[in-house]
Amino acid sequence: MEVYVDIDRCIYCHACEVACERVHGEARISVGAVEERASVPLFCHQCDVAPCVLACPAGALVQGEAAVSFEAEKCTRCGLCAISCPFGAVYIGETAPLQKCDLCSEREVPACVLTCPTEALIWGDGEDGAKRLRRRAAARMAQSCAEAIGRGRI
Repeated sequence: MEVYVDIDRCIYCHACEVACERVHGEARISVGAVEERASVPLFCHQCDVAPCVLACPAGALVQGEAAVSFEAEKCTRCGLCAISCPFGAVYIGETAPLQKCDLCSEREVPACVLTCPTEALIWGDGEDGAKRLRRRAAARMAQSCAEAIGRGRI
């Protein structure tokens, strides 16, 4: 199972950050603005071959079947994991040695997904999540075409 993002639905409300902070004590997701055009929730993508795991000299990050896990007692706070993450989703936290999304491993559905008021965050397996995003995009395109036809632009 993975978290997918429908960028067109994100309204920069930060509800996902608040939910994550409520559950974990510090937010492991952050919403950033891209050139004032879109808001993008940033979180660990649980890479199949995770650069953060490969970069960790202490073995504090472990590649599991479903997610990358973190063993705090092994962390030296060297920061190589944060530097190696291509998404900027791993960082050294204030109250814990390392902060990264663990998909709310203790819950059935991550708190950020349950809290998102616009359903910009989608929880599903690879095939289901991608299908849902494609259906939403197709519906938006159809609506745009219908509006353009209605205005006589097509």
